[in-house]
Amino acid sequence: LRSVATTGVAPRTVNKVRQVICAIFNYGTRPSTYGLPINPATHADRRAEPERAVLAFYSPEQIELLAGSIAAGAHRDTTRPALTEGEIEARAREDVQDAELVRVAAYAGLRRGELVALHWRDADFAGRKLIIRRSLSGDTEVKSTKSRRVREVPLPDQSAVAIEGLSRRGEFTGPDDYVFCSRLGRRLDPSALRRRYARARNAAGLEPLRFHDLRHTYGSLLVAGGIGLVSVKAAMGHARITTTERYLHARPAGERGDSAPWS
Repeated sequence: LRSVATTGVAPRTVNKVRQVICAIFNYGTRPSTYGLPINPATHADRRAEPERAVLAFYSPEQIELLAGSIAAGAHRDTTRPALTEGEIEARAREDVQDAELVRVAAYAGLRRGELVALHWRDADFAGRKLIIRRSLSGDTEVKSTKSRRVREVPLPDQSAVAIEGLSRRGEFTGPDDYVFCSRLGRRLDPSALRRRYARARNAAGLEPLRFHDLRHTYGSLLVAGGIGLVSVKAAMGHARITTTERYLHARPAGERGDSAPWS
């Protein structure tokens, strides 16, 4: 742990390493494994972690301002204009799709890796929900999410309209096609998506929140709207209710006393 700490990582990272080492030695102390007499890692001190900052999030008005900025192509390099009518139309379609992706991220709370791995078979329009079955791990699409569980995410009007609009694009709408795809129907590059988002956000003059903060926006808006923490936990795919409780800051102060996890 000392060698990890000297690399300058955060105390929380050191504590995570300690937790893994403890688990390994606990396994080794079982009579059925190695029968080690003690777990030496239990005597390693936990690092004091600073209190987590309040999660920042956008308002619905700011989300629409951001989406409008992307749809208008504000993220594009003006020194490299489209030279043909076909290229102009292709770029316009890409920008509209990015704008709708931002709406789904903010109003349905999908992670970036889940967004780019979303297939049309995962969209249940009749049930007004998305079924999150897979995500992206590095450059590999895996049939697992961060919480290792399939989850169902309800589609509010803003997200439903966004996805229904893309379903009418005329190509790449088969069950195995990507909801958000390149002009050739391939999976989007998450890093390039993040860069486009940042440029459009800056062009709109918005607070410099990360792309992942769109997911925090979703959780915060749900809690602010009075949705119970258990329901928010399920929609966001959190493994622990303590993670969901970070969104309680969005609930009006007078209501926080009634914010038990089972509410």
